[in-house]
Amino acid sequence: MHVCPHCGCNLASFEPVEFGNIAITDREEIIYEGQIVPLTPCQHSIVEALVRARGRGVTRGILAMRIGSDVYDSTIVKYVERVRQSFRAIDPGFDQVEAMRGFGAYRWAPRTSTCASSG
Repeated sequence: MHVCPHCGCNLASFEPVEFGNIAITDREEIIYEGQIVPLTPCQHSIVEALVRARGRGVTRGILAMRIGSDVYDSTIVKYVERVRQSFRAIDPGFDQVEAMRGFGAYRWAPRTSTCASSG
């Protein structure tokens, strides 16, 4: 089991979860804005950890542990950038993976539906 030492979240749970406009299904598909997001296994692990943390910060060290290999901080940074690129293929304005500067962490910043607001 991978538990975040900061918030105690179980980052290895296999239960479906919804958080804002993203969901992880019981088949472990990541659905964003109604579309399945094609991700590599490493990218999938990162997104799953961030979504399951429900807006709390997840450090690069925890993300590296989640991937299950010895990787450097710079590798996690590159994986996160690739995650952002995958989501931008669906939504060019995607900005939900936020770096928590000074903490060496990232968080999933939930957004509600991207429907245009009136007014």
